Amino acid sequence: MLDIGRAPERRAGVIVFFDHADENLRYVAAEAPRIVQRPGPRVSLALFRGESEQDPSGGLLQLESVLAPTPEQLQEVRRELAAQGRPPALCGPDWRSGTVEVAGWWRGETLAPLSLALGPPSLVGEPVVVLAARLDRQGAGLAASALRGDSLPLAVLWSLETLGLSGSLGIEVEADLQAMHQRLTLEGALTVPIGRARIAKTWETFAKEQLIRTKIVDESGDVESNRAEALRRVGEDLIASMFVPFPPPELPPQLEDGSVAPIELSFRLTHRKEELEQTRRWSFRERQAMPVRHFAAASLIGLLGGRPTSDVVFLADLGAARREVVIRAEAELDALAIAALEVDLDWPDSPGLDRTIVLTPSQNEQRFTIERPAADPVRYRVRARFDAAKTRARDRETEWMEAAGDLIVVSGRRLFPPRTLTLAIGRAEMDWIDHVQVDVTAPVEPARSFVLSGNRRMVEASFPGAGSGPLQFRATWRGVAGEPEQSAPPVESSDEVIILDSPFGDSIDILAAPLPLPDVLTIALELQLGDGSFSNEKHLNWNEEDRNAQRIALRRLAGGPRRYRYRVELLHQDGTLEQKPWAETDQRTIVIGADGPVQVFSTEVVALGGGPAGRGSLGISWILQSGAKQVTQLLEGETDSARLVLVAAPGDPPPELIAREFLKSGQVIETRWTKLEPLHVLDLRPQ
Repeated sequence: MLDIGRAPERRAGVIVFFDHADENLRYVAAEAPRIVQRPGPRVSLALFRGESEQDPSGGLLQLESVLAPTPEQLQEVRRELAAQGRPPALCGPDWRSGTVEVAGWWRGETLAPLSLALGPPSLVGEPVVVLAARLDRQGAGLAASALRGDSLPLAVLWSLETLGLSGSLGIEVEADLQAMHQRLTLEGALTVPIGRARIAKTWETFAKEQLIRTKIVDESGDVESNRAEALRRVGEDLIASMFVPFPPPELPPQLEDGSVAPIELSFRLTHRKEELEQTRRWSFRERQAMPVRHFAAASLIGLLGGRPTSDVVFLADLGAARREVVIRAEAELDALAIAALEVDLDWPDSPGLDRTIVLTPSQNEQRFTIERPAADPVRYRVRARFDAAKTRARDRETEWMEAAGDLIVVSGRRLFPPRTLTLAIGRAEMDWIDHVQVDVTAPVEPARSFVLSGNRRMVEASFPGAGSGPLQFRATWRGVAGEPEQSAPPVESSDEVIILDSPFGDSIDILAAPLPLPDVLTIALELQLGDGSFSNEKHLNWNEEDRNAQRIALRRLAGGPRRYRYRVELLHQDGTLEQKPWAETDQRTIVIGADGPVQVFSTEVVALGGGPAGRGSLGISWILQSGAKQVTQLLEGETDSARLVLVAAPGDPPPELIAREFLKSGQVIETRWTKLEPLHVLDLRPQ
């Protein structure tokens, strides 16, 4: 899930967010919207002039906009991130809701904002919106003037919302809303929009003046950074609840390449003081799912990229004309358990044109041609026929709605909103967990199971008929072969986001190192952990040729014991089996064959560049030595890593690590490390 506890990065015009659990995953969001190109920009303004009150003058504004990074931007982001290490996977945030507005500034006696069109975007795949708005005479004049560059530009304003996982800040915040409102009113925020930067400075001033009060309840971590992050989140919440975004009341600057700079949103105070509660409190104590709002805006003339105005602004003939109408459903009917959408179309003054269009998951678009004026609106209503094999939800029908333009996009999710549930893996060691099976039981819905894994840590499901009551969840954590499984106790919850924490606590990693035992053929090590309710057993074996140290992990339940017991069995050359008694310990290292105190040195070695074969070497000999004692590991071919473990007496000298690379030319390159680190890297990549 998107991690809002870490500040996002800005790269190549894209905002890059971190994932809360996977360092190899990033969420990318565009800073500015674009006009869809198919092949030219999908935007038009049809102007028409009427002769009577029944047929007034006005216009029809149609546009299709997308808020997503371009392929070139994604490629640049991947290149920059790859330069810092392993390139992560990129994906878009899981947008849950949003709006898109086209707005401008009307120059009358005073400069006033004017909204021309407002609609919800499609959130299936990349966020896309199709707007078709019938404009009155004033709105049509404003749009035409703005597109010709004769007035302040029209702005395309996007507002999207997703969910993010907050950090554990340990801070409580209290704000005096009415006192803040009074101060903002005196500063003119009721009538004059102010910029985001100024609002941020205002919150800082209010914090100094104790209108916003913070209390530290957990002093672990970077307190000042956590305080700043808490104040930032409080500010975003205050902006969302007290302000409305507007395009700025001034022309954006002209860039050197002739294009128009992106628009920076302004905000205006929209509530009366009496409408607000006296105080509001926030508590940032635990990681929790919180709404995250993303605003993006651009001038419409800037999005055209220098295209002539005549290509998008034209006069429309109000006489009878052939018109192709397109009815399209968002491509998620299967996920919503909708078998079909029936769209009734109605022209009150021409009943002969009325018809019903059926959209299905396999055919989500229908087209037909009629003789109607281009600006003539159409009434429509939609019925959802639910799939009885997937849900017991009853069929539903909307009220009559009106659409302008030739494209009607039908969204099953917005018209017939299901109950949406997000399941996400929280605290868990997914390196040994194969998958998590989550069984969900909902009222009047068939029981459903979902599978999450290390590669799929979050899943979203829709329950069309579940209602708002609590759902039952039962999670079973299944380990890979040889690892345990455990079912968490069933729970009930009405939350939209369920964070699944593993019933297993952190594993006990054990390093087992056998000493040279000349008369022993095989060594067996048996380890046990747990009590009557849960136990975990592991076995290790060494033969006469292989006496390298091995790592093994014992799994335990959360809050379970860390002490474990082990037993050693030795098979001697004369055939006798020696079984040592059980020993109990909480040590992370077991030395087999030691009669007294010993010290264990361990390090992992890595050869960058694909191992010796990566640059034509015969091999690399790694040597870890302490005095006369040493262990050796040879890397050949594509093998590029190994672990060296040396058991020494307490008085032996400090260890030393040596890497000898044998080239095909006969040359030997030796590298030494006199200070032992947990990881040593030998860079074989071409310089």
